[in-house]
Amino acid sequence: MPNLTHNPPRPSRPPGKLLLVRQPVKSVRRGDHADPMPLRLALGVIVALGVLLAVWLIGHVGFRLGFAPIVRVPELTGEPGADLAAGTRVLIEVPRVIFRAGLAEPFWLMLAFAMIALPAAGLAAARPRTPGGPRQEPAIAAIAASGAIAAMLNGAALIWWTGSAMRTGLIRMLPLDPAAAPAWYADLQIAAGLDVLAVVAAALWVVLVMRLPVALWLRSIAATTAFFSLVVVLVAMSISTVTATQTGARRSLCQVDDLSGPRSVLLGSTPHHLVLLTAYDDDALIQLRSQRESLTVMGEESIVGYLEQAVE
Repeated sequence: MPNLTHNPPRPSRPPGKLLLVRQPVKSVRRGDHADPMPLRLALGVIVALGVLLAVWLIGHVGFRLGFAPIVRVPELTGEPGADLAAGTRVLIEVPRVIFRAGLAEPFWLMLAFAMIALPAAGLAAARPRTPGGPRQEPAIAAIAASGAIAAMLNGAALIWWTGSAMRTGLIRMLPLDPAAAPAWYADLQIAAGLDVLAVVAAALWVVLVMRLPVALWLRSIAATTAFFSLVVVLVAMSISTVTATQTGARRSLCQVDDLSGPRSVLLGSTPHHLVLLTAYDDDALIQLRSQRESLTVMGEESIVGYLEQAVE
């Protein structure tokens, strides 16, 4: 029979003490929260001023670098309010120039929409990397890196487009042969429509690059390329769209002094002269007249419409 041992009972522990701590309860009312209205109002004002500045900048750059040199008078000036109006006209005419460009060049329109659809689809799936989160799966990392590389290739393609022979061939100087005006204006609208689509694609790729979960060095390279291409195509779009809209805008149709000469279109003014476009049957002239001369307004007509009427 095995030996049996007796374990002495363990000494009982003293009962623990429970300490209750009560904190004062304060009821929070709606009035105790900070009013978000001033912050929202300040944000709205900043956004509104930013939009106005962007519209004015588009009008100013397009007028100075696009319309004025193309009508053969680089010294043509415009008031700050006129630049804002030119940029606003671009926003109004954007759907029409895209439609005209699509009718004339359906292949390039489909290619532009493909370049827009790719980043738009990627925005729904892209998620920024969470600091301290789980390790990415190799497939997701490869897809994100492919998206960054695609953004760089897209930026290079857009920069190529702005300097390509096709685009520069569409944006030509104002023809002095009135019969060539319709084809010249149609080419301007094609370039303007494709440039607008290029800006949309560049902006979407910029947003997508900033959301991709990629390494910092890859994001830096891709973001630099995407932002640079966006600035380049935005300047190109300003030049083409402002030129196209200003060419199609109605202007004063006037005669000088004695009303014996032909009617002319008032293009604008330089610091010391009035700039008139005068068309004949097979020729057109751009005249600089003294600002002291009196002009009689006989109506209004666009530049392209005036040149077309000269051929009829």
